[in-house]
Amino acid sequence: MCAFKLEGHAAVVTGGASGIGLATAHTLADAGAAVVIADLNEEAGAGAAEALKDRGAQAQFVRTDVAEAGDVEALIAAVTERFGSLEILMHFAGVGKEILALETTLAEWNHIIAVNLTGSFLMMQAAGAVMVEAGYGRIISMSSVAGLRGGTGRAAYGASKGGVAALTRVMAAEWAPFGVTVNTLAPGPVETALVKRMHDEETRRSYLDRVPVNRYGAPEEVAAAALYLALPESGYINGVTLPVDGGFDAAGVLKRGPGGSGTSAS
Repeated sequence: MCAFKLEGHAAVVTGGASGIGLATAHTLADAGAAVVIADLNEEAGAGAAEALKDRGAQAQFVRTDVAEAGDVEALIAAVTERFGSLEILMHFAGVGKEILALETTLAEWNHIIAVNLTGSFLMMQAAGAVMVEAGYGRIISMSSVAGLRGGTGRAAYGASKGGVAALTRVMAAEWAPFGVTVNTLAPGPVETALVKRMHDEETRRSYLDRVPVNRYGAPEEVAAAALYLALPESGYINGVTLPVDGGFDAAGVLKRGPGGSGTSAS
């Protein structure tokens, strides 16, 4: 029976100083895992780790730029040195910008790809090496509905997140024989600091017109999905891109208001 417990497991959460990453760090700690928060924001990251310690959790902060191979190697070394193992990677660090394809500069493209896609490769490869050797691991990466569906202003961001989903499937196939599962989450609109910067009024209206539950999600709702994929009992789920999007990816025509649930033809 699934106990939703992770005592004895060490987890790295990149982007763990805020948003979905922070919510996931708390969720993992509540399940008993030791949590290492990796983030560029030193003040917020250190504060998040201290808050977890105040709740009785084992926690540590390591400043990390996921697009820098040296930082990634140092992070994984620090985790294995302190805890002796690494069972869980929640790779959620990322950047985004809403900008039309014809207006996207090469510098903007390269930055988003470097952090979101190359950073995912570096983090997953480094953690995967430890997990494959140990014969066990759970890796959860962060894609997006922007990587599954076309959207205005998401040339670089959508390409990076679509790449994360493809990378996840490859690593899932390669590492399954070694007891390591690799899955990715594809959140829809979720109220985070990044989304607040990216989503203007028109974007919000467009999303709400297409999300069946008719609201933005909460970071804690994505963290709950991440927790399940991190459990030992989730070992037969591998290579999956899981939308956490209020039904956005599943929906077609939505009718709101009186009569919206009436019988209709396609």
